[in-house]
Amino acid sequence: MKLATRVFLIFSSGYFISYLARGINLPLAPLLSSELGLSPAQLGLLTSLYFFAFAACQLPLGLLLDRFGPRRVLACLLLVAATGALVSANAHGFGSLLVGRLLLGIGTSACLMAGLKAIVAWFPHDHLPLMNGAIYAIGGLGAVATGTPIAWALGVTTWRVLFVVVAGLILLIVLGLFTLVPEKDEQHPESSLETQLRDIGAIFRSAVFWRTAPFVMASQGVFLGVQGLWAGPYLRDVSGLAPVAAANIVALAGLAMVLGAVGSGWLARRLQQRGISLHVTAGAGMFLFMLAQLLILLDAPAPGWLLWGMYGVFGTSGVLSYAALVREFPSHLAGRVSTGLTLAIFAGAFVVQYGFGLLLNAWPHDGGGYAVVAHRASWMIALVVQLAAGAWFCRPLRTVAARAANQPA
Repeated sequence: MKLATRVFLIFSSGYFISYLARGINLPLAPLLSSELGLSPAQLGLLTSLYFFAFAACQLPLGLLLDRFGPRRVLACLLLVAATGALVSANAHGFGSLLVGRLLLGIGTSACLMAGLKAIVAWFPHDHLPLMNGAIYAIGGLGAVATGTPIAWALGVTTWRVLFVVVAGLILLIVLGLFTLVPEKDEQHPESSLETQLRDIGAIFRSAVFWRTAPFVMASQGVFLGVQGLWAGPYLRDVSGLAPVAAANIVALAGLAMVLGAVGSGWLARRLQQRGISLHVTAGAGMFLFMLAQLLILLDAPAPGWLLWGMYGVFGTSGVLSYAALVREFPSHLAGRVSTGLTLAIFAGAFVVQYGFGLLLNAWPHDGGGYAVVAHRASWMIALVVQLAAGAWFCRPLRTVAARAANQPA
């Protein structure tokens, strides 16, 4: 096995476990609600706390990745994640669950960014869209696991044992990072904290960053927030599916995400060769993701597996923006550019996941389900926000096109 491929597989395994930890509350939600008496708002806060911790770590994480490299940073943080999984396994109240979830969010906060940073270091730049899509796809297998596989596992064991298994898998990845991944001879520039913060400020003042970030934040925030918790309740309450059927749809959406991530990376590379930029391809995919949500919301006359398959395929489109933005900045800022975008994405996911919980809690509900009108209101608000962000994303493109059209021949 080529060394670069081995490095990719180990780092992508980290992102797989990150996705598994992120979405594990979806199949566990009914058990946590009944065993510990959690309300929809508490369940939304508990699950979204992962995104809050993830987002809060991104800016310092960018500095660490650019200074020390992805191998050491990821290995150290995954030890925190393993601790969080063990705390969750032994939790007997809402407070201890919150602590475990917080540690899981902090500990897995480097999984995607470290993987993207490793890809920049180990692969040619023209392979970045494809490899970024591939690592996202392997993470998507973690989303598949939160559907039918975990539903099956809960039939033979308890949710506490599942958290112990997650901790064991995390420790295996740490072992792989220490024994199978060599240090890459990279240039990590020595710079003062003031210089590093000034570089971050330059990224956040960049027009291209703020053209892209709001749309990606809204699109990916909705995708992650819904897929990680509220897809199952929607399928149960609005679509009227039994738990097993809902779990199958969730797994299917995760599998579709895998195919979409790989396919979008391949397609983006081909379109680039024809002169179509990554920004355009990513934007088109995010608009198609909005179309998939609208069809689900309107209960379009099509099979549920097809609609949710579209949801999964196009839900990953925003990941193309990572490769697009990295190219707009000097290479030594790659970690900070990626973590800046991730900060926006996971802040959006926190707002979506907790906000949906608050809305579901605002309508009368019982232990068996939530009001259909609450689900629909949540999705409608999310679509309006994405539409506004999409209009902002397109405005500079129209401006540039109009300027070019007015140039003298």
